[in-house]
Amino acid sequence: MSRLQVVLDAGGVIVTNLPELWKEIAEHADLPIHELKECFNVQLRSKLWTGESDEEAFWQWMTSYYPGITTADGRAIMARHLRVLPAYHRIQAWSEFADIHVLSNHRHEWLMPLLVPIQPYLTSVTISSQAGSCKPSLPIYKLVQSKLRAQDPVVFVDDSERNLVSARELGWKTLLADEQGAWMGAIDVRL
Repeated sequence: MSRLQVVLDAGGVIVTNLPELWKEIAEHADLPIHELKECFNVQLRSKLWTGESDEEAFWQWMTSYYPGITTADGRAIMARHLRVLPAYHRIQAWSEFADIHVLSNHRHEWLMPLLVPIQPYLTSVTISSQAGSCKPSLPIYKLVQSKLRAQDPVVFVDDSERNLVSARELGWKTLLADEQGAWMGAIDVRL
């Protein structure tokens, strides 16, 4: 019998995207948020998400914008701002009718503590920092595909349109997560 394979991004789908973290750090750095995020994207994003650089490298990079911040301080700020979203609370119920997978560009040190309570309801978790690849690059999607039940329908949910392209190349159905959470109703209907 066919069983829906639901692949969920983490940031912007089941947990926050950390806008308040960037805001807090930008205030300390006396920089506009967009400028700080652009510096991150150019200088560190790919290396951090793929695991080429470790978490400590992120906090070290951050000291150039937020002098004096320690790893412990940074983790405390992260913990204050990384929160679950409403879809997180639906995963247990969804798992009765579908296999639930997480595919995220994230640091496993930051994301895994939030996933522990729902781990029994997840079929697989693929985090870019452990996988050595990040979205929208095709290899990380292929890694997830290797964990899916062959021939079963797949729906992938992400809050970034550019991350949906590779999923479509693999024949997955896609949903763009909206801030209002209407996408959750689309999952409910498919179950």
